[in-house]
This record gives sequence, structure tokens and C-alpha cells, in this order.
Amino acid sequence: MNETTHYLEGYFPQVQELARRLGVDTDWWDFAGKYHQVTQLTLMKVLDALGFPLQEPGDIDRAFTRLEEEYWLATLQPGWVVRQSTGAEIPVHVPDGTDLEVLVETEAGETITLQQIDKWVSPRDFADKRIGEATFFLPPEMPLGYHRLKAKTVEGEFDTEIAVVPDRLSLGYLENQRSWGMMTQLYSLTSRGSWGMGDFSDLSSLGRIFGKFGADFILTNPLHAGEPSLPITPSPYLPVSRRFLNPLYIRPNDIPEFNVLDSEGTAKVKVAFAQAANDLFFPDREKQIDRDRSWKAKREALELIFKLPRSRSRELIFQEFKKNRGQSLEDFALWCAIYDKLGSGPWPGELADIDSPEVAKLREELKVEIEFYCWLQWVSSTQLHEAQQTALLAGMKIGIMNDLAVGVHKYGADAWSLPRAYVTSMSVGAPPDMYNQLGQDWSQPPLNPRFMRHHNWEPLRSIIRAALDDCGALRIDHLMGLLRLWWIPQGAKPNEGTYVRYNHEATVGILLLEASRAGALVVGEDLGTVEDWVRDYMEERGIFGTSVLWFEKNPDNSFRLPDQYREMCMAAVNTHDLPPTLGYLRAQHLIVQDRLEILPTSLEEAKRGLAEDIGEVVGVLYSLGFIDNEDPTEWELILGLHRFIGTSPAKLAVVSLVDAVGDMRMQNQPGTNNEYPNWRIPLADSLGHPLKVEELEYYVGVTEICQCMNETIHPGASEEEYAFE
Repeated sequence: MNETTHYLEGYFPQVQELARRLGVDTDWWDFAGKYHQVTQLTLMKVLDALGFPLQEPGDIDRAFTRLEEEYWLATLQPGWVVRQSTGAEIPVHVPDGTDLEVLVETEAGETITLQQIDKWVSPRDFADKRIGEATFFLPPEMPLGYHRLKAKTVEGEFDTEIAVVPDRLSLGYLENQRSWGMMTQLYSLTSRGSWGMGDFSDLSSLGRIFGKFGADFILTNPLHAGEPSLPITPSPYLPVSRRFLNPLYIRPNDIPEFNVLDSEGTAKVKVAFAQAANDLFFPDREKQIDRDRSWKAKREALELIFKLPRSRSRELIFQEFKKNRGQSLEDFALWCAIYDKLGSGPWPGELADIDSPEVAKLREELKVEIEFYCWLQWVSSTQLHEAQQTALLAGMKIGIMNDLAVGVHKYGADAWSLPRAYVTSMSVGAPPDMYNQLGQDWSQPPLNPRFMRHHNWEPLRSIIRAALDDCGALRIDHLMGLLRLWWIPQGAKPNEGTYVRYNHEATVGILLLEASRAGALVVGEDLGTVEDWVRDYMEERGIFGTSVLWFEKNPDNSFRLPDQYREMCMAAVNTHDLPPTLGYLRAQHLIVQDRLEILPTSLEEAKRGLAEDIGEVVGVLYSLGFIDNEDPTEWELILGLHRFIGTSPAKLAVVSLVDAVGDMRMQNQPGTNNEYPNWRIPLADSLGHPLKVEELEYYVGVTEICQCMNETIHPGASEEEYAFE
């Protein structure tokens, strides 16, 4: 590539122009306000990944010609996403001077003929053809949905898809009310019946408990699929697929067929449960969530239950589930079955190609295994549905708020089954910022914006649709990923990447259409470096932002007061990337970072800065009457912080369960992998003793913080409305 760059010396402006045409940024500003120009080498690698390799000067002209031909030689452009209120002008290309008819066939089967408008565009000559452009008007107020756009020409009939999407997502009851919910890492929360880690049954219990206590939603970690066999990646933010659920969260005992096990099978399941649930080898403070142990035992039980006969009605439901999920489910199950044989990728030879004869042969040989993995998805979906129904029956207005991770594993099921949808020569990450001055490489391949557009955004649609299954709301981790992503060429440093832009009108439009169909709310995580226009755009489209108390500061570095918060946001005291508030107040994160040698300053200096922040917040809380004195206890301060966010205008507020029980350890230390036990910390009290789900209902801190949120979110409501004892 360096040699190629030499051949293109002097053509940097043309390379930059081509990059901009393809949505690739040629410069960027860092967190300190310093300007950076993207190097020619980086731009060429990104252009190559997008299908435009540049090896000689002539390739630049050929690339521009190709883009012109893509536009003019296509009768209809792909990837149409149109706001419902505006309509659209649709260009159609036909032999110059010939007649045509353009119509829309809606999802409901209605046919709407479009009218041509008087708009002159000069025809273009391509080889021996002169192509003309006629413009037709798609009227506003078309029904929402995915419709077929058809053009009948002298050359035949052509069609593509056109998505009519909401201008703004309806907020439902939140148009005139406010709500609060509880946030937890589901795997970290165990009960007497769970198999060493939290599961869908525990999620049901959370919905029941906190619905009774006045919460309207439970925000979980991503529930996406992980590896089907050991070892299991701890991070829920590095799934193998975002289109399927993680069977790790299944409660085997809740599967109806479990009840017809014979005595031998029942004994085997009991032994497996004991192996998963009983951790006798470590003192409480050293215990961690062991996904490998849990899945090893749980899988043994699931394989036994899978082999049992299902009733006719349940078998029909299972077959209907498979039919509805279609080929994508079969492909995912096939990937899981091959993974069992070969382990993690990259896989050799033809096995890397889903369409190869070798893979087709395995599809036949592994039919039983494929059926097992389809069954696991059905069971997972069924138990998640039951958890959502339990939450709603307990009085929650939203229920489960799922979390959508920003990407997938580069050797995972999604990247394998949809290889052209992902750019595997690139990795998603972040440029240097105040939290990581070297930048971040998340080792996840980005979705290809050109592929998505040419395939009518189907890869994105299926991801969002899956994340919205049986949920009342969806949190999107790193919402900016729908607008732009930081692409890093393989082998490059994180600061040697650039932003690649996505058609945000299309990606956000698809998100809103899917959410409106699911009757769900959307919350975008918009922390960190965000372009100025983005938050106004989110509000315009009905997407909630995220405001974390410790990050909400004015230009003079003072903390924002409650009345300075946005209405269209979910306000929180912390996130999963911060320690629990008690740990934050005691500088546990700084101590950990210093021990790991990733603290950018001395521990003493960092503690002084933290103490100044805490002192300023205490002063604000006291002045507003959220605490009774200027020397509060830690618990009084935690309650005061939640009164602070509860009295803000934010339509949503969320409490972290770890704050309610006085937990100390953070779930994740950004910038580390195995140096810190990320995503493996069980829920515990301030002394490090693990807590069970059954204890939460009677835990004083839980009831007090719930009362605090009800008093601030719903002032004037009687205590009788909430079932506190």
C-alpha cells in the first residue's frame, strides 16, 4: 500500500474528493480541539474496503465514472427511506424520450400511481445509450411501512423497496408524564433457582418486584447471542450475533418438557444445577460470574430436555417460530453447529464461505444439531416474552428495555452468514479522547453502508427488529454508530482511522419504523464526543438521549442544575462504565486504574479532583434541599443524587441496582480485558456479600431509593399506590 501511495503522489486532493463522495471524512477534530487531517494511506485503505481500490491514477477517474454509472444506469435507485410527512421526488432513468409508468404497491396491497412532475434534467450518454431522467412525486402521508416502488418502461418492469417512516417516534404516555426504571446487568443477579448467573426467570422476578415498587422499566445489558461452546466471552457487548438471543439466560427448569423427565433425567439435571450454582471454592469477595461453568452444566440439561417429545400444540408453535425466523435462523444454527466442531474462527478454506459446497454438505450432516440450536432460540424467545408479560402485569408501562450493542465479533455468526454486509478489513473504535488518549479499537467489523443501501437496509432492519422483540424500549449503545463510525484499518493504530458516515436519515428512519411497529421507545447513548447538531436531531425524531450526572457540566465546568437537563433524555447517576456510586464516592475506580497503571495522573491528584467534584455536588444538593446538611452520610448523599435527577425535567430516569444495595465494584473498567474481571462481578452489598433476587424485595436500600424516585417523579402520588411494606 505504501508503494501504491507513491504511485498516487500528487493526487491527494482527488483521493479526498472521492472519499467525501463516499461519506468518508478527510479530517477531524479531537477532544482538545486540535485539527487532524486524515492521511492518504488511511483514506486509500478505507476506499479499498468500500470496493474502490486505487492502485494507479486512472483508478480515481474510473471510480468517479462507476459512481455516475451506478446512478444513471439504474432505472430505480435502491435504499429509499422517506419521512411520512414530506413525500419525495423519485428520479427514474429510462431510454431518453420513452414513456413510463411509476406506481407504489403498499404492504396492504393498495396500488398508488405516482404523478410525474415538471423537472428538467439533461440526458446523459453512456456508450450507445442516451439515458433520460424523469421525476415522479411520492405524495406525503403515505402509510408507514415497506412498500414496492415499480417502474414500467419500454425495457420492462423494474422495482425496488421504499420505506415510509415516522417523522417522529410517538412517546405514548411520556408525552405528558415522566417515568423511572431500574438498571442492572442481568448475568450478575442470581437467585436460589438460577444456574450460577442471572437468567430470564430472574428478569421476570425483577419486573414483578420493581413493577410493584413503582418502576416502569428494567434496563438490562445486551441479551445478544454469545459463543455456543466454551470458552464464553464475558462481555455482553461483543456478541457473535445481534439478531439472536443468548441461551445462557434460559432457565431449564421453566421449560414445560422438564416436567416429564424420568427419574434418571431429573437426577442428571439436579446434578448439573448443583455444579452450576454451588461455588464453594472462593470467599464471597472473590466470587465471580463463571459463564463457562454455568453454560457447561446448563447445556447438559438442555440437551436432555430437547430430546423429550413435545406436545402437538407446542411442536406446532416451534415449527411456526422457525418458519417466521426463516433462513437467517437456519444459518445462525448452522454456524453454531460448525462452531461446536471447529471452535472459534477464522475457519479454513471453504468453511469460511457460507455458500460453499463444503458448508452445504455440513448443513445436511448437522441437521439434528441445527434443530437443537433453533430450539434454543425458541426457548429463549419464549422465556423473554414471559418476562416482559410479567413486568407489564406488575404495572410497568414499558417493561424490559433491551440494550443494543454497537457491533459483533469479527468471526461471529453475523459476519460469517452476511459476509458482504460487514467490512472485515476494518475495525470499529474511537479516536483519542479524554478517557483514552490512545484511542480505542473494539475489534468489531463495521456494517458496510453501500451494501446496506443496495439491499434496502435489510441487515440493519433485522438487527433492530430482533433487539425489539418482547421489549417496551430499546437503548442503543453508542447511538452515533447509526450516523458515523470510526473505522480503523487492520494493523493500524486507533488514532490512524477516520469517520465513515452513514445515511442517518435512512438508518434512523428504519430504527423509528421498527420501533413504532413494536410500540417501543428508543434511548440513544450520546455520551462523549457528539457533533453539535446530533442532540437536536434526536429530539426532533423522538429519540431520548442520555444524561449522566457526573458528566453534565456547563462550559465553565460547573455542574448543571436539574432544571438545565433536557426533557428528551434518560437521566442517571452512573453507567455500567462507572463504579457503583458508593464505590465512586470512595474512589474505587481510581484505585483500580492506578493499580493497573492506566490512570493518566497520580492517584493523589486524581483523588483531589474527584473530591472537588463531590464537594461541589454536595453543595448543590444542600442548596436545593436534597440533603439536610453539608456533611451527609454516604447513603444520604446517594439518595440526594437520585432526588437530583428525579426532579430534573428528564422524561426518563434510571436507578442502578448496584446503587440501591450499596455495591462497590464496577462491572467494567474501560481499556482493559483480563487485567480486570470485566462483566463478571456478581451483585453484592457494601461488604462484598453476594445478594439474591429474593432478598431485594426486603432490602432497606431498595425500598428507600424506590420511594425516593416515586416522590420526585410522581410528586403527590399516595404511598398506597406502591406496594412497600
